[in-house]
Amino acid sequence: MIHPFLGNNVKTIQYVLLWIVYALMQAFVLQGLVTLPFWMLLVDGIIHAVVLGVIGILLWSVVKYGNFAALTLYQRLVNNIALALLSIAVWLSVGYVFFYWIFGNESTAQLISVLPVRGLIGFLIYLLIMQRFHFAIIQMDPQSETPDPIGVDEEIPQQKDLQSEVLERIAVKSGSKIHVVLVPEILYLQADGDYVQIFTTQGKYLKEQTMKYFDEHLPENQFIRVHRSVIVNVEMISRIELYEKQNQLLTLKNGQQIKTSPGGYKALRQALNL
Repeated sequence: MIHPFLGNNVKTIQYVLLWIVYALMQAFVLQGLVTLPFWMLLVDGIIHAVVLGVIGILLWSVVKYGNFAALTLYQRLVNNIALALLSIAVWLSVGYVFFYWIFGNESTAQLISVLPVRGLIGFLIYLLIMQRFHFAIIQMDPQSETPDPIGVDEEIPQQKDLQSEVLERIAVKSGSKIHVVLVPEILYLQADGDYVQIFTTQGKYLKEQTMKYFDEHLPENQFIRVHRSVIVNVEMISRIELYEKQNQLLTLKNGQQIKTSPGGYKALRQALNL
C-alpha cells in the first residue's frame, strides 16, 4: 500500500511544502509568546517540522501493518492514546534536543515555557495525520472497519462481459524480469493506489492494472470481489467466520485474514451456494 502523502513526486513535494508551511506558522505563533528573534523561531519550526515529517512516515507503517481492525473498540482507543502520547513525546524531545544543541540553554529555556501549547499543537496534528491515514485505509485496505458505501444489499461484482477473455496467466514486469503468474496460484488481489498487488503462493507482485479489469477477466465464481479493494480466490479460503455485526472474516490457506463487506459476503455466498 502506497503512503498517502508519498505515493509519487507530486505528493512528496506537497508533503514537504506542508511542513514548510507548518514551520512558518509555528514561528509566527510563538513570536507573540517568547522574546526570541523570528529567525531563531523559524529554525526551531523547521527542526520540529522535520521531526514531525519523519514521525508521520513511521505512523503510516504502524497503521498499515498494525491490523487495528482486529482489535476491540477499547483496545483501539488505548492503542491510539498510547501512540499519540509516544509520538508527541518523541517529537518534543527530539526537537528540543536539537534546538538546545544549536542555541544553548538560555534560548531553549524560553521555549520550555510554551511546552503545553506545543503539546496541544502536536496532538491536533496527530489527529489530522491519523484521520488522513484512516481515510486512506478506507479507500485501499480490505481490513478497513468502515463498510463499503455501496450498501448492504448491493453486490460488488458487476455483470461480467460474456465476450471478455478469461485470464489463465498474468505477466508482471519487475525491472528487467517478467514473472508469469498462473491464475490458480493466486490467493487474492488487493488495490494499491493506481496498481494492484497480486498475492500468490509464491509471493506477491505489483501490476499496473485496475481492479475492474481483473474483476471482469478472472474466472467467474472462482474469484469474488469480497470488498471493493479485494478480489479473493474462493478455492484458497479455509474458513469463514462472523466478525462484528454483519461483517465476515475470511481466513485463507496461508493464514491471511481478510474482512468482507456486506455486499461482498453476499456475492461470496452465492458463489459458494451457501
